Amino acid sequence: MEKKYSFFILAIVFILVSTGSAQDNPMIAPVLSNDSFSMSFYPLHNPDGILMAQNTLPISADDELDKELLDDFDVIIESQSISDPFYYFNYLMYSFNDFLYFAAIKPIATGYKAITPTPLRKGVNNFFHNLIFPVRFVNNILQGEIKDAGTEIGIFLINSTIGALGFAQVAQNKFDLHTANEDLGQTLGSYSIGNGFYLVLPILGPSTLRDVVGLVGDYFLTPINYVEPWELSTGIKAYDTINTASFHIGDYEALKAAALNPYAAIRNAYIQNRKEKIKE
Repeated sequence: MEKKYSFFILAIVFILVSTGSAQDNPMIAPVLSNDSFSMSFYPLHNPDGILMAQNTLPISADDELDKELLDDFDVIIESQSISDPFYYFNYLMYSFNDFLYFAAIKPIATGYKAITPTPLRKGVNNFFHNLIFPVRFVNNILQGEIKDAGTEIGIFLINSTIGALGFAQVAQNKFDLHTANEDLGQTLGSYSIGNGFYLVLPILGPSTLRDVVGLVGDYFLTPINYVEPWELSTGIKAYDTINTASFHIGDYEALKAAALNPYAAIRNAYIQNRKEKIKE
């Protein structure tokens, strides 16, 4: 009995939040959007130089280009200055996730991709996206985005019926409805709650204190977590993880290759990505 529950705990830690937080956090590589990679090309070893560059930029109220540049520098400074009090633990978790990605996730996802037709993989991805409708709906309500919450209901009903349980995104493709991928971390950010300190979680990857709290809340809104027995729930999450990873093979490698300091690049990319999502 003790062995069974020990395995249960390890399995939950291994898979937790892999469901599409496809949702946007989470595994070390696949979850970073293409826009996030731009952060890794900025100098990571000289934050004082970045501050100096910002202070010497000519400021013009009528110059939109200057405004955009200043916004970019603000993002860089925020990423550089975020508290990282658990650096050694975070770096250890980063190294663990890095090893796990190359040793297990990438090989399995590569093999799965080779034998599974793209339309089927996309259908599975659509299904899981449709399944976490409660997370998006509740967080739109909490953010006061009533119109977006109503749109989420329409998308869910259309895709769950005409779209065959969400395997086909009929609402998006035929009715031109657009989903708002909100989560509790973004909701807290919309209330002007700061990131807190930076934290790297095993399997889940980069996060912050605020987003960890958000993950806990979103956990209770995710239907898969209520599937019984737990072995089935764990297996479903594992399959979703591999299916999601099959679409992003090479993304993490590109980020590492472009960065002088991959750990800092991932931290900065994550903070930038989350800031942009809160703005949306």
